[in-house]
Amino acid sequence: MTGDRAELSSLAAEFPGYEFGTQRTWGGISITAIRHDGAARPGLYVVVTDDLNEMRRALLEHERPSRQRRDADGG
Repeated sequence: MTGDRAELSSLAAEFPGYEFGTQRTWGGISITAIRHDGAARPGLYVVVTDDLNEMRRALLEHERPSRQRRDADGG
């Protein structure tokens, strides 16, 4: 994890229902994503990883069912 604010800003723009930050972990620094009420799926969901691509994949996979429902409903 490079800790680059631009990378966190990019994730925030792609997933507006989440709050992104960094957290010191046993392995160094990790990215955190915490879902808020504005996310597509309700309830608490947290991802912690040191890999931006893994973070993006986890969030896309988690959001996919609700995105598919919205697309099917014409939303």
